Amino acid sequence: MSSIPVDAMADAAQWVAVQADGVTPSTDLAMHNETVIVGDGSDGVSARVTANAAATGHALRRTIPAVDITDYPELRLSIRADRVAGSGGAPFFLELRLGSAAVPLSDPNNHWHRLLPVRRVHIWEIARLSTDDLAPGIASGLSAIQLRCVDASRPFTAYLDDLVAVSPQMLADADRAFEDRLAGITVGGTAAPAAVRTPAEPAPAGPALDILHIDVRHAPDRVRDVRRLRDFTVEGARLAPLGIPYDIDYSVAAVAATRDAQAALIEAVLDRIGPVDELVVAGERLPTELVWIARRDRPHSVAGDIPILHYRVGVRGPSVAGQPVRDVSELLLIADQRETA
Repeated sequence: MSSIPVDAMADAAQWVAVQADGVTPSTDLAMHNETVIVGDGSDGVSARVTANAAATGHALRRTIPAVDITDYPELRLSIRADRVAGSGGAPFFLELRLGSAAVPLSDPNNHWHRLLPVRRVHIWEIARLSTDDLAPGIASGLSAIQLRCVDASRPFTAYLDDLVAVSPQMLADADRAFEDRLAGITVGGTAAPAAVRTPAEPAPAGPALDILHIDVRHAPDRVRDVRRLRDFTVEGARLAPLGIPYDIDYSVAAVAATRDAQAALIEAVLDRIGPVDELVVAGERLPTELVWIARRDRPHSVAGDIPILHYRVGVRGPSVAGQPVRDVSELLLIADQRETA
């Protein structure tokens, strides 16, 4: 996955809270750094946003160094809250807006916004936000972020982490997630690199983890016909299909000069990736399992007497933004009365 950070949500001092007029400071909506309840980011810090009953219409704003997200079709933001938003009739309570020097937040032509959904309380979720309708003048120089409280009828606490722009790449994403999980393993004080290679590339010298992508196949047993609502706005949402599911198989060989070092490497892999697990990349959770592949079915490049671990990682092809749908508040049915003899 190609991705660039937009805001790590790790420095509350950079955000300014204002009332609905956009100028007067607000004490009803606040952001603080959080180091206990954090998302998957590596910095160990998230943003804790709190709002009381008087915060409706108030906003948190910050400026960032201009970043070009033109080539990134999606934003992802980790969110965890004590209120449901957008499910079961529950109102949304936070709205995200973006701006730039060319198209400020206050520009009347700046229409892009997203209401942030929360499907389950006290659980980290990923809000996936399409940028295909973001004004080019913003996408080419994004420099302003606003979080506006749109409903404080019930006070809330929400945690936010890692706003990133992403361009999903199915195979590269799985490689990165696999390598990240196995990074930092050492044997006897010596680092054991873990990188996915092709069979044409030379095997690493030990101690190391020799990782090969050995197969990819369609996974028809995983759900593929479900559509999900996303990209919520005041006008409605989009109904987006899930991407086509695939399974990617990896082989992991422990390269070492001694049995003790080899066993330590294998145990380290089993400790990092469980028999049934999940890998994470840019907030995307990839189901992963340890599988057995018969020796006769293994590629020649990983055959031999070296113990091999095989992992199957579930991925999906790119999904599209989907068709817009509108909330229905009234349904009127008109029928002609049939005459009877």
